[in-house]
Amino acid sequence: FMHEQLWLPLSLGLGLGLAQLLWRRFSFTSPVFKGLVRLYYWPATGRAETVRMLLAEAGTAFEDVSFEKPTSAQVYRDAKSFMEIKSSLAAQTFFADCRAKGGNSTNNTPMLEAGGNFYTQSTAIYRLVARFGGLYPVDPGSAYIVDNVLAHCEDMFPLCYNVLFGRGLTKEGLATEMVPLHLGNLERLLGTHGGQWFTGTFSLADVRVADLLIHLFDRALPGCLRPFPLLMSLVERVRTRPNIAAYFASEQYARNDKFFAL
Repeated sequence: FMHEQLWLPLSLGLGLGLAQLLWRRFSFTSPVFKGLVRLYYWPATGRAETVRMLLAEAGTAFEDVSFEKPTSAQVYRDAKSFMEIKSSLAAQTFFADCRAKGGNSTNNTPMLEAGGNFYTQSTAIYRLVARFGGLYPVDPGSAYIVDNVLAHCEDMFPLCYNVLFGRGLTKEGLATEMVPLHLGNLERLLGTHGGQWFTGTFSLADVRVADLLIHLFDRALPGCLRPFPLLMSLVERVRTRPNIAAYFASEQYARNDKFFAL
């Protein structure tokens, strides 16, 4: 990664602000993202949607690689439908192929193929794509904020699924306890850093939070964002960015399953 080897002297000579601006300008010239980019995942939003949004924001065309679902099945309808899809021959064949390509014996999706390489583990992929898209800060303090927000998002991600699959959390518990706790915390963090973007400039943290709010929480509990005006405004700023808005209006986006109201 020649760009990264040049980064330290560049940042010391120009200052972090100007150096980061130049990094954003040239980052997606890396050979890692030249040629065909493929994203392997369920035919659904899930953990892959942040990757899709980051690629869209960067103007990087990519191909979704998935499997054919059983007729009329929907990933998020209920636990029975989910298990029907997961246990299908098409899904099992797909996941076996991903394990072979990704080199892990455990889950390999989402998996990104770029530059002839395969990249696994969702949060590692988020950081990889964000770095090459200029959306991961080089300043250590700002990078900490992004990592901190990502950790909060990892805590939040299972909650809607726990209700869907009956894993010890009820819809009422999600609405009255978990949403105020977790979304309230993100609202506070966003307000602490100016109220517009988590680090003061648009970054991976904003994309990840917007993804969770758009594709999980606001779909599982419609209207649950209303008590959190800063987060509502953040969602609108992210979803109306030209490249992300174009992706959301595309057939590629429409064909992936999305969460149902609980």
